[in-house]
Amino acid sequence: MILTGSCKSSKETMLSSTPLYNTKWSLKKIHDNSNEEMVNTKAFIRFDKEKGSAGGNGSCNSFGSSTTINANEVSFKNIFSTKMYCEAVQQIETSFFNRLENVNRFGIKDKILSLYHDKELLLEFSAE
Repeated sequence: MILTGSCKSSKETMLSSTPLYNTKWSLKKIHDNSNEEMVNTKAFIRFDKEKGSAGGNGSCNSFGSSTTINANEVSFKNIFSTKMYCEAVQQIETSFFNRLENVNRFGIKDKILSLYHDKELLLEFSAE
């Protein structure tokens, strides 16, 4: 008798041809409950393993934060940004930063980084 099965670890989410660290992840979609907003701005995020941080651009302002990453869990603490007001993209930037504060896990599939709060998809990025 031969038994076959598959064991999936939480680290599987991190296994991808695109690394989380040192990749420029461009924001493509913001999710709000059942709504999805396509994003076409210069918003992006980069993760730095050595510094335990993440940073980028929210569409108008530069931002940064400390990060804690364990398997596919991630948290952003002490998020800060410059304070310029940009009429054309302010709503996108505000939504991006608000959702980033609530992220607690991530997944990478192909060249797409998805950030979640539990099972709720909040933000989607594409590798540059």
